[in-house]
Amino acid sequence: MKIYIGLRFIMRIDVALQLGFCALCLILAFLGGGTGVELPDPPAENCAWSRWTAWSACDPCTKTRRRSRSVEVFGQFGGQSCTSSIGDREYCTTPDVCTKPPAPECSDTEFQCESGTCIKKRLLCNGDYDCEDGSDEDCDEPSHKPCGSKILESSEQGRTAGYGINILGADPRRNPFNNDYYNGRCERVMNPNTKTTDRVPYNVGVLHYETLAEETASKEIYEDTHSLLREMLTEMSLKVEVGLSFKFSKTEKSMINTSLSGNFGYEKKEMIRTVTEFSNTVNKSFMRVKGKLQMSTYRMRSLGLKVTEEFLEHLQSLPLEYEKGIYFAFLEDYGTHYTKNGKSGGEYELIYVLNQDAIKRRNLTERQVQECFRVGINVDVAGKALVGGGHGKLDKCKSVTNKPTDASEGKALVDRVMTSVKGGTLSAAALMRANLNKEGLMDIATYQTWAQSIVDGPALIKSEPEPIYMLIPVDMPGASNRTSNLREAIADYVAEYNVCKCKPCHNGGTLALVDGKCICMCSHLYDGLGCQNYKPDRSKYAATRPPPSHEADGHAPGHAGVTPMGSLELCAEETPECNLEDGDLGAGPRGGACNCDYGRKRFGQ
Repeated sequence: MKIYIGLRFIMRIDVALQLGFCALCLILAFLGGGTGVELPDPPAENCAWSRWTAWSACDPCTKTRRRSRSVEVFGQFGGQSCTSSIGDREYCTTPDVCTKPPAPECSDTEFQCESGTCIKKRLLCNGDYDCEDGSDEDCDEPSHKPCGSKILESSEQGRTAGYGINILGADPRRNPFNNDYYNGRCERVMNPNTKTTDRVPYNVGVLHYETLAEETASKEIYEDTHSLLREMLTEMSLKVEVGLSFKFSKTEKSMINTSLSGNFGYEKKEMIRTVTEFSNTVNKSFMRVKGKLQMSTYRMRSLGLKVTEEFLEHLQSLPLEYEKGIYFAFLEDYGTHYTKNGKSGGEYELIYVLNQDAIKRRNLTERQVQECFRVGINVDVAGKALVGGGHGKLDKCKSVTNKPTDASEGKALVDRVMTSVKGGTLSAAALMRANLNKEGLMDIATYQTWAQSIVDGPALIKSEPEPIYMLIPVDMPGASNRTSNLREAIADYVAEYNVCKCKPCHNGGTLALVDGKCICMCSHLYDGLGCQNYKPDRSKYAATRPPPSHEADGHAPGHAGVTPMGSLELCAEETPECNLEDGDLGAGPRGGACNCDYGRKRFGQ
C-alpha cells in the first residue's frame, strides 16, 4: 500500500510538473517577447504543382502539341520556389493538312506586299519600307519621298513607343508595333537633346520632348528590410489591382526565335531579390536614394495602329480553343498590355546598407546621413551641372562618405550599396554601377555620362496601359475567339501568380509573392519567416508586449492567428468560403477548397 501511494504521489508530481511546464510555455508564448524566447520558423513549404493536363491534338500548322498545369502552393518559409513553366509543348507529326486563312483581297487602289499585306499604291517607291519585306520599293529609285531631299530618322523614343508591359512586372521580349511605318507622311519634331529634327512614326500621335530631372531620398532610414521591401513593391504595383504579386522572370518558352529586351542596364528586379536576402540581418538599417530623368512623353494613335507582321503571325498561330500555356507564352513575349501613353527617360535607385553601430559611434543624425548620400542631379542632358552635387559641396560629409583608411577609424558607415539603373546605354549603366561598387558614391561626372546616354537608350518610366488584345485586327479570321481567349489568359495569369496561394503571416505581416516565392513582410515589432517572434527591443516600452488587440490577428504568436486583411484581403473578397483565420491555405470553414478566382473576376471572367 505504501509503495502504491508513493507511486501515485510521484505520478502526481510528474503530471503537475508537465502541466506547470505547459502553463509556462503558454505564458512564454504570450509574453515571450519580454523574456527573449524565440519561436521556431514555420515548416518550409516547397512549390507544389498540379498534374499536367492531357496533351492537345497535334497542330498541323506549328507541328506541336501542348499541355499545361497550375501552381497549387508557392514556395515559402525557406522552401523551394516555383520557377518552372506553366505550359509545355513538343514536336509532333500529324496527317492533317495545315489550312491557313487566305491572304486578304486588295482593292484596285492597293498594292499587295509579298507577305500578303495590302498598302495604298501611293506608298510605292517613296523610299520608306511600307511593306516590312521591302517589296514596295522594288523600283529603280524613289520617285516621291515624303520628306523631300531631307534625310530624317526617328529617335529611339519614337522607335520604342508603345512598348508592352507585363501586369506582374516582367519585361516583354518584343514591341508589337511597326514604328518604321510612316504611311507616306513626314511628321517631324525638334529634338532639343540632340539638336536634330526627328521624324515621327505613324503610330505615334503626339511626341513631345521635355527634360525633367528629380531626385528624392528616403524620408526615413528603414530599420528593417520588411518596411523597405513593402514600400518598393507598392511603388512597383500597376494601377490594376493585383495586390503584391510579382513575376519578374519569364518562365514560358518564347514563341520568338530571338529575344530583344526593351530596357538597357540593371533593373530593379535584381535589387528586390537582393533586399530579400537581408531579411534576417541585425544592426543594419537601409536608406534609399532615387533619381529620375524624363526625356519625352508620347501618345499613341487611338485608331489604325500598325503592328508588326511577326506579331500578326504569332496571333494567328494561337489556337482558337483556349490553352493556357501557349497563351501565357504570348503574354510574356508581348506583354499583358501595351503602352497607350508613356514617358521615356531613365531612372536609378540606390539602397545603402548602413552599419548602425558606426552611425551611433559617430553621433550622426538621420538627416546628416541622408543629405550626405544624395547625388544632387540638377544636371542637364548636355552634361552641364546646373547645381553642384550633394557630396562635393559639403565638407562635413567627407567623414561620413569616405571609407576608413585604418582600423582606428572603425567600421565603414556603408556595408553595401545596391544599385538599379534603368535606361541609358549598357556601357554607361555598367560604369555607374562599377563606380558605386568601388566608391560607394555616385559622382556628378558618372551621372552626366549616364544622362547623355539616355538619348540612345531610353526606357519606359511611366505607362498608361491598354490590354494587348485591343491590337487584334477586327478583320482577322478568328479575331473574336482570340480576343476572348487573351482576355481569359490575362485573368488566368493574374490568378495563377497570386498571393492567394501563399500561407498567411502572423501578427499583421504583409504577404508578397516574388518570382514564385511567398514572403512575409513583418511590422517593425516582429520578425521570423512567419512574423511569429515579438522583438521588445524595437518597442518604445522595452519589455511590454502589445495587448492581443494590437496584434492584428488577436492571437499569440505560435497559434493559428493570421492577418485577416492585407494582401490576402483580395482573396477574401472573391472567395468568402475561405477561412483565412484557420492559418492554412486551402482550408475552408469545413475543410472546403479555397479557390483563387480573384484575377478572373477582376478581369471580367
